[in-house]
Amino acid sequence: MMTKIRLTDVAVQKLRSPDKGRNAVQDELVPNLWLRITDKGHKSWAVAYRYNGKPKRLTLGNYPAVGISDARQAARDAMQKVARGEDPHYLKKEKIEAQKIYTFATVVEDYIERYAKPKNRTWLATQRLLYAHAVPVWGEMPMTSISRRDVIALLDKMMRRHAKQPTRHLFAALRKLFNWVAERNLIEFSPCAYVKSPIQPNNRDRVLKDDEIKAIWQACVAQGAPFGALVQVLLLTGQRLNEVARMRWNEVDFKENLWRLPRERVKVNRSHEIPLSPLVIEILQSLPRYASETGDDGDHFVFTTTGGRRPFSGFSKCKARLDKDASVYGWRIHDLRRTCGTNLAKLGIPVSTISQVLNHAQGGVTAIYNRHSYLPEKRIALEKWAQRVTEIAREDG
Repeated sequence: MMTKIRLTDVAVQKLRSPDKGRNAVQDELVPNLWLRITDKGHKSWAVAYRYNGKPKRLTLGNYPAVGISDARQAARDAMQKVARGEDPHYLKKEKIEAQKIYTFATVVEDYIERYAKPKNRTWLATQRLLYAHAVPVWGEMPMTSISRRDVIALLDKMMRRHAKQPTRHLFAALRKLFNWVAERNLIEFSPCAYVKSPIQPNNRDRVLKDDEIKAIWQACVAQGAPFGALVQVLLLTGQRLNEVARMRWNEVDFKENLWRLPRERVKVNRSHEIPLSPLVIEILQSLPRYASETGDDGDHFVFTTTGGRRPFSGFSKCKARLDKDASVYGWRIHDLRRTCGTNLAKLGIPVSTISQVLNHAQGGVTAIYNRHSYLPEKRIALEKWAQRVTEIAREDG
């Protein structure tokens, strides 16, 4: 017996099948959706469609595990695939086959090679996290069997054994991984959905005061290269620590007073040009340059204690000594970047220019249509800031 009605929860609950055979009920709201009822009362959803001229049927799940709204949405999704020339039944079969062979370990390997390496500069750190903490636990498990409870248990375990920040980084890596897997249709939804990060990052608002800037600047002069000069350049340019610390001589154009950062070294994955004020040029030119065997120092690091072969890395000890010499405590290296941005605003520099100086990520229409380099505006801004730093360093009191 086949009927067509507007299905509701009450109607579905009341529907019964004849003593023998099945009862198939068509939904008025989504005509391709059918509810099938056996003589034993078993109810299941299916969507009927035609593919290449042949009638086909896709089973969507059992009622009440799959409710009306979910069944209707699944039917609509299936019909959209048909409209695109795809066969939902074949796609479901293909997905089931894929799920049989895709364990967590194989997916992680695929994810690192196909997504993380090409798109993420920090892919190596992601790889270490996943292989150190997730693969040993879930390696042989099918992707479809990893649940939200498994994710929470893993994070709780790591919180007990490790620091909070590594746990937060692991969660971020897992969330990206599972979202990528869900986009590829290997799982229905990410088990990280609705799971909160184990620890939220603290939004710092420390901006160095003028007297602190003066004390730190004078301590940098006393400490000298490479760390003292590095801190000065960080303050004057507002760039990120990793970018400045790994500056190479071949990135600096002394003719145009310009530092050209290649995109592979920039956090937001785009090349960046930083105008260098006369004060920054003076600092850079005071640093030693070490020639290689060929006499070329172009690829050598600017801030170094190893003859340019490796970038400076002894931040903790030098920072502690700088704090003591300047008698300024409780600040971090990243606060220099915030101090630069805040003071640029005090100098009347427009927010759009400050954003370009700091190389903040651009999104939406701005990223697509605004191709202006802002180079003249950035140069004016950073030269004004260098002048202000000079004034602060010379102020009495």
